[in-house]
Amino acid sequence: MRTSSTDDAKASAQNSTQPPAAVADEEASAAPLLPPPPSYDDVVINIDNGGDAAGIGGSSSNGRAVAVSGHGRDPGVGPFGDAKPMVPPAPAHTAVASVGRSEEEAHPLLLMPSELNQIQEQQQQQQQSLQQQPGASAADTLSSRDFFASLEYTRSAKGYTSSDAWLNTDVRALKRFISECNERPRVSVEVVGSHTEARTEHTTTRTNDGQTRQETTTRHDTVVDFKFAVELTPYIHGRGTLYTAHSPGTGEPYDLDRLLADYVGASNMLKEIKVQKKAIWDYELVRTEIKRLVKSTGYPHNVAVSFPMENDATVVRSSHTLGRAWRHPVTSFLCFITCACLVGWPLQYAATRRWRNKIMSDFVVLSSPKDYVDRHADFIRNQVTW
Repeated sequence: MRTSSTDDAKASAQNSTQPPAAVADEEASAAPLLPPPPSYDDVVINIDNGGDAAGIGGSSSNGRAVAVSGHGRDPGVGPFGDAKPMVPPAPAHTAVASVGRSEEEAHPLLLMPSELNQIQEQQQQQQQSLQQQPGASAADTLSSRDFFASLEYTRSAKGYTSSDAWLNTDVRALKRFISECNERPRVSVEVVGSHTEARTEHTTTRTNDGQTRQETTTRHDTVVDFKFAVELTPYIHGRGTLYTAHSPGTGEPYDLDRLLADYVGASNMLKEIKVQKKAIWDYELVRTEIKRLVKSTGYPHNVAVSFPMENDATVVRSSHTLGRAWRHPVTSFLCFITCACLVGWPLQYAATRRWRNKIMSDFVVLSSPKDYVDRHADFIRNQVTW
């Protein structure tokens, strides 16, 4: 007992002689450690999973605990981890070039050199196997970027238009062009509120005998009170469903490959084939719901709701020199001033009627009319003024 009391005294003496800073370090080390600050990868993962940057470090915005290991970095995240890195979206003007390409092909810098070489070898083997198949076309072996780079085409507000000779001689190239240009149309909901005002004008005229005469005329002018548009494009599915019209003779739909082969094989110098796009939706119900919402604000005048659409067609025209000359703006102007259009336009209609309204593409709107109007109800009310 004496020995143990002596040892306790020595231990207490050592503790009493220990500097205060060391005691504070020991107390701090005994306290539970706070998690380190979040890393960039943790923030990206949390945002990708539906959270936000504020939810990192203890609990996310939805109340779930966020596990932090090591130095605040998940070992499965990053360019050398098991998880797949987040790829930034491609710019809008390069959307066509990336259609049909894999994520690794669109962003090769995300891969290791050995993995990139392996992918290139696989692509070369696929191209060689396609070239060895009977009836193979170069359109089957090119990437999307190379395929569009080899074509002559234009992109306007209405969509894609091409008169390239390759598309007029190769069925597979024509089909691939139509398929890869099958992007969703751009649709907006335009709302206009207006009323009519009567304006009276008094005019004084002088007759031949020198007398003056006053005339009163009344005209009605339309005054626009408000005009705004709400985008529908984000709610449209990105890819459409290509289909053909029904044959009037058999009632069966046309075969797409045969229809394209018929176009390619035709010697018509003014031929044209067109894919018309549509967004499937209950437009009348949307028009009714928006008018009801606008009227609920007390607006007493006329309300018009329309649905302007862009990028709604893909057109391939003849590559013949005569066809190009006929479509030139100068030719159209000369036809108009010489009245040659009275003959030329019916001929063009007859030349293109064979493939007119034969290929369509339907796009599904992913939001019901009521949900769409409810989502934008506050914005619509705030735009109504008079």
